[in-house]
Amino acid sequence: MSRVSLSPSTAARSSALPPTFACSCKADGFGSVCVHLAGELDLSTLPALRHTLREAQLGASIVSIDLQELTFIDCSALKVILEADGVAQRAGNRLILVRGAGQVDRVLKLTGILEQLEVVEPQMAETPKETTLHHARIGVAASS
Repeated sequence: MSRVSLSPSTAARSSALPPTFACSCKADGFGSVCVHLAGELDLSTLPALRHTLREAQLGASIVSIDLQELTFIDCSALKVILEADGVAQRAGNRLILVRGAGQVDRVLKLTGILEQLEVVEPQMAETPKETTLHHARIGVAASS
């Protein structure tokens, strides 16, 4: 009887790779910037978030953080978001969260972040981002 050693399949190798994270920033031309997050946001992906938020806050009076495509968030990421909110408040600016779904929203609820930050519902973000930011500019409040 011969022994055969099998190498791991491509699927097994790809499942061992770290989860993906994407962080992008888009200005609307009216002093507002939307930071879009997708994938898993944790300690290993915080540098990208910090950098993007700093860049977004340099020239914007309103920064929205779109969490709709985020699949995971940990407490270290919440701390960075709270710090960015503090920067915005000290400068007389605003930071707004577009709520995510599932596990991400549950973490926001359990930690009390929804009561500490300005939040808009995902339904508002289904329209163009400019409309969401316009609602934020004129003070349309979202129910938490």
